[in-house]
Amino acid sequence: LVLNLISRILCRVISEGSTIVMKAINENSAQMLRKAVSCAPRGERAAWVLHVQVGTQSISPLLWAIQAGSLEASKAIINDLLTIRADRDNY
Repeated sequence: LVLNLISRILCRVISEGSTIVMKAINENSAQMLRKAVSCAPRGERAAWVLHVQVGTQSISPLLWAIQAGSLEASKAIINDLLTIRADRDNY
């Protein structure tokens, strides 16, 4: 009974706290990360890869990727952050 409750709580935390960016990092997939970030409005792209708020906790997906050893995802994040976009009026 207790283990069932714990497993349901953990499943809920994982599903509510995971974003498409975090899923791409966990898969260490540059392609998934590019696809995830492409959904973000250009003015919010950096925020999607630099700050995630889950309840009262906040984490940096970039830092998470580096610490987890997801080097392909980390490289994709850095490349996206350093890309100069044509619509600079939105920045």
